[in-house]
Amino acid sequence: MMRFFGTIALICALLFLFAASIGNAAECSYGSVQAWFCSSDGIWKNATAHPVLQRGESFEIKIRIQIKTDLRVVYLKLHEFGTPAYEVIAGPSIMEQLLEHWRPSLDNQSTVYLWKMRVRANTSWTNGNSPLEVYVQFTKNDADDASVTFDVLNAFILDEVWENYSSKTINDNLSKQNKNVHQLSHPSIVGVLFIFVLSGIFLRKRQHR
Repeated sequence: MMRFFGTIALICALLFLFAASIGNAAECSYGSVQAWFCSSDGIWKNATAHPVLQRGESFEIKIRIQIKTDLRVVYLKLHEFGTPAYEVIAGPSIMEQLLEHWRPSLDNQSTVYLWKMRVRANTSWTNGNSPLEVYVQFTKNDADDASVTFDVLNAFILDEVWENYSSKTINDNLSKQNKNVHQLSHPSIVGVLFIFVLSGIFLRKRQHR
């Protein structure tokens, strides 16, 4: 009987370690993604974290993307299921918005990028768990891409307002962020306009010769 329970305990421990290794990082043929969670106590934890949050409580997440080969673009998005429970209050992207990161081909050189975002649990979802997922797509060309996805955290949100919650501060941060969202516009549009301008100048010079 003791041997049976020992075997069960060993299997449970191995499953736990296996699940922890999956939650800490995700990998595909073009790159890997790691994520960390940091609550208001200032302690960083590997994904997938399982914190208990209050309404309006803010926290930080850190996402590390390693690119293993030459790519055209990398897409990053924070995603959640069901009732929206989170809002980004500082960072390069908002919830459910693809953050496009364009880069030139670098002959299979490994490159690492790090994004940090401050997120808060909004006040509309309480007394339940709400996962926050990170989605990353590595795109080599229009017909060749690979993606990874996993939960950064799966928090239980209490029906208690966080003592440091301030709607004014949140709204001010969101206003500043929305002004910066336009800076993430598609870079190829700028490139196309630049090419058209150069082409016009070139053709005009040829006509004057």
